[in-house]
Amino acid sequence: MCALKSTSLMDLNMRGLVVSLLCFLFSVATKFNCCTGHSLKALCNEEEREALLSFKTGVHDPSNRLSSWVSEEYCNWEGVLCHNTTGHVLRLNLRWDVYQRASSLGGNISSSLLHLKHLRYMDLSCNNFGSLNIPKFFGFLSNLRYLNLSSAGFGGVIPHQLGNLSKLHYLDIGNCQYYIHRNSLNVEDLEWISGLPFLEYLDMTTVNLSKTSNWLQVMNKLHSLSVLRLSNCELLAIDSLRHVNFSNLLILDLSWNHLISSSFDWFADLSSLTTLNPADNTIHGQIPYGLRNMSSLIFLDLSYNKFASSLPDWLFHMTTLEHLYAISNMFQGKLPNNIGNLSSITYLDLSDNALEGDILRSLGNLCAFQLSKISHRSQGKSLEFLNLGGNKLSGSFPDTLGECKILEYLNLGENRLSGHLPNELGQLNSLSSLYIHRNSFSGKIPISLGRISTLSRLNIRENFFKGILSEKHLANLTSLKELDASSNLQLTVQASSNWTPPFQLTGLDLGSCLLGPQFPAWLQTQKNLYDLNMSYAGISDVIPAWFWTRTYQTIDLSHNQIIGSIPSLHFPRIHLGSNNFTDPQPQISSDVVELDLSDNLFRGSLSPMLCRQRTNKEVNLLNSLDVSGNLLSGELPNCWMYWRELTVLKLGNNNLTGHIPSSMASLIWLGSLHLRNNHLSGNFPLPLKNCSSLMVLDLSENELTGSIPEWIGNFIGKITETFLEVGRILYTASLMVLVLHSNKFNGSIPVELCHLNSLQILDLGNNNLSGTIPRCFGNYSRMIKPSNSTSPFPFHDPYYITFGSTDEATLVMKGVEYEYHKSLGLLAGIDLSSNNLSGGIPEEFTSLHGLIFLNLSHNHLQGKIPVKIGDMKSLESLDLSMNRLSGVIPQGMATIAFLSHLNLSYNNLSGQIPSGTQLRGFSPFSFIGNPELCGAPLTDDCGEDGKPKAPIPDNDGKDDSGWIDMKWFYLGMPWGFAVGVWAIFAPLALKRAWRHAYFQFLDEMKYKLLGWCL
Repeated sequence: MCALKSTSLMDLNMRGLVVSLLCFLFSVATKFNCCTGHSLKALCNEEEREALLSFKTGVHDPSNRLSSWVSEEYCNWEGVLCHNTTGHVLRLNLRWDVYQRASSLGGNISSSLLHLKHLRYMDLSCNNFGSLNIPKFFGFLSNLRYLNLSSAGFGGVIPHQLGNLSKLHYLDIGNCQYYIHRNSLNVEDLEWISGLPFLEYLDMTTVNLSKTSNWLQVMNKLHSLSVLRLSNCELLAIDSLRHVNFSNLLILDLSWNHLISSSFDWFADLSSLTTLNPADNTIHGQIPYGLRNMSSLIFLDLSYNKFASSLPDWLFHMTTLEHLYAISNMFQGKLPNNIGNLSSITYLDLSDNALEGDILRSLGNLCAFQLSKISHRSQGKSLEFLNLGGNKLSGSFPDTLGECKILEYLNLGENRLSGHLPNELGQLNSLSSLYIHRNSFSGKIPISLGRISTLSRLNIRENFFKGILSEKHLANLTSLKELDASSNLQLTVQASSNWTPPFQLTGLDLGSCLLGPQFPAWLQTQKNLYDLNMSYAGISDVIPAWFWTRTYQTIDLSHNQIIGSIPSLHFPRIHLGSNNFTDPQPQISSDVVELDLSDNLFRGSLSPMLCRQRTNKEVNLLNSLDVSGNLLSGELPNCWMYWRELTVLKLGNNNLTGHIPSSMASLIWLGSLHLRNNHLSGNFPLPLKNCSSLMVLDLSENELTGSIPEWIGNFIGKITETFLEVGRILYTASLMVLVLHSNKFNGSIPVELCHLNSLQILDLGNNNLSGTIPRCFGNYSRMIKPSNSTSPFPFHDPYYITFGSTDEATLVMKGVEYEYHKSLGLLAGIDLSSNNLSGGIPEEFTSLHGLIFLNLSHNHLQGKIPVKIGDMKSLESLDLSMNRLSGVIPQGMATIAFLSHLNLSYNNLSGQIPSGTQLRGFSPFSFIGNPELCGAPLTDDCGEDGKPKAPIPDNDGKDDSGWIDMKWFYLGMPWGFAVGVWAIFAPLALKRAWRHAYFQFLDEMKYKLLGWCL
């Protein structure tokens, strides 16, 4: 009985305990339910909520992205993810997407985030924290597995405290390529990374690692690493590794650095690597042999390095490769025949190298394999992209390319291919882009080309195609957007006036093809056309009215015989030069950027075109204006204040008169001014003093007087804009080309010209200048360094403000007047001829090793030719004639290998002409008028004393007698010529019988010559 009572009591106690436990659990569930509203959610944590609110207070949120961060239920806030059970914050994802309407976050980051002790994932990427240092306390978020701070505008030194994140698997502190906000980070010591043993993904793109010479050894400690991106990190070298620990690496990006070595032996141990990108370095030599063992490699980019070997055979046995890029190296030798072994290749780009050989044999194997895959219904990948442009490949177009059925992009341009295009070309029914420009293809264009309905870009320019490109060729090209058939001189583009093309072009280039004489009417159907070139097309028609109403971006109708007038112009870039357009002059919209109306028939003043009253808000964008070679007259208009954006102005070869107007001082960005061959008068134009950006100034062949002002030495360029974030400065160069030839300038040459360190061409010839030649001319830096055909003229340098793709100048070189255009930047020369200069030739001239022409003729120079003139190795033209130079010809002159024009005539030179084929190969006229000169090529031999054997007439000390005799000789020449011509033609004019006999004789000779030719 007692035992029974005891048992009942225990049961009662157990029931009470169970009831109490159930009540406790019910109370917990009830409390949780009040917080979240869902019984299956975790408990709220007020401390973490307050931490998030403190973070929100510190950041700058202009578009109120964090507007949801107000409610009690913080687990529902944007970017916040909590644990389902405990309610602790696990993720904070505030990445900004450029496509979002909301703005990026900025400001400060509160250390309150340390209260998020369970945080595993944090992404603040692509925001803009204004060069804020990465907070050191990030390194104490000990549970982080994922940290992404890329392109968030952080700056300074990366804190070593990040090395405390021992559980981290993913770290991205680099930069996204397409985002505006960028980090500007650097590392002084990289050892902290070794504290991240579980790291699998590391991106430090654009982080400056130049001070971390041991970067490779540190990375090698991360045995779990599978992705390593170190693009654009200022890496200078790669050290050798005895043992590779990160052998699990899948992706390695070392692009955009300064690596030069190609002996990457440790690459052989990266057998798991699928992606390798060492592009955009300066790696030279051969492709690292270690790549041969990368049996899993799918993506390989060797582009923009200095590899200078042949392509190794083993490279084309890497059957896993899908993407192979080797653009712009110096690979040479033949394109391997085993290229067809790349059985998985989809993208192959070997462009811009020096590869040669028969393309037919190499590509035949590649496409044969593609055919075999199709015939066996293989599911493997096939070739989609092939670029072999910019090499030295020869042979004909491979007809086997027709087997590459899914090929979408094909570029064989800029090679040495020849022959006809095969009909099999039409089998490429997936092709969207075809580039075969700048080859030697000939014959007719096959009709089968028109079967490729997917073709959107077709470039066949600069070949030797002939015949007719007709409607049949284009009838099925429904996807065509860009067509370039220019510079095929025997190709005629023919279409009926009522033809409606099946395509809508955006770009059309038919320059140097025959389209005329009528203007192509079918162009009216092209509603989306933006870029149009029909220059040198034989058009002699009037441009229809509808043409001027379109919205083209660029039109080039230059070098035709188009007639009629031009209405108002509103296209940004307009090239109508070398036609027969007549008045009235067109009105120019404020949207026009480039306008070329040169070599037409416009007359009168420029004022109607340029001086139309403008509104205060109207900003003219005109950057380049060329109206040279017309029939313009009158004074220059005084309304240049409306055209402040002008950088190129060409008004030469007209009949303009008067002075340079004062408003031209408004053109502060003017870089190129051409006023040659007009009738401008007055002193050197004072308004130009304000045009401090001038790089090219040509005032030649006018009637300008007075002295050359000292302020011309102030054209030394100027800084226009500074970009501190990338460490670059945009500036204009100083004056580089100064041509004042054939004016009436007098006085001495100002020494201030020596301040123009960038001066490349100085032409002051045919004026009335006197005094001596400044010795400081020998300091021109651009004339000291020999010209390099691979270095661009500063007009093309992105750090300069550009003044047009090319400039021009008319110069006298080798005794002949030439017009220089694209080659102007490679010239360096001085012309001071036909003045009244005295004194000697400065010895300093001999330091101008890059000088190509030097003309000091027709002056009163005395003394000797500088002994070191042979140091001027780049000289091609040297004219010192008609002076009073004395002494011997320096022996070094015979060593100037490029010298092709030499005139030392009519001086007082003496002794033997230096031996050697270089000088003795010139005509005797190069040395005549020097009585004491002897030796070949002159007929006077030299005696043992080095003087002519023939008797020398006594001039009684009169140095100018030879020159006086020559004056009488030149004065008598035209009279002698006239008498000679009249002696021949007078009898023919007076005697009819003699005239008939003379022309009968010419006819007989003509038929005899034709008979011999046939």
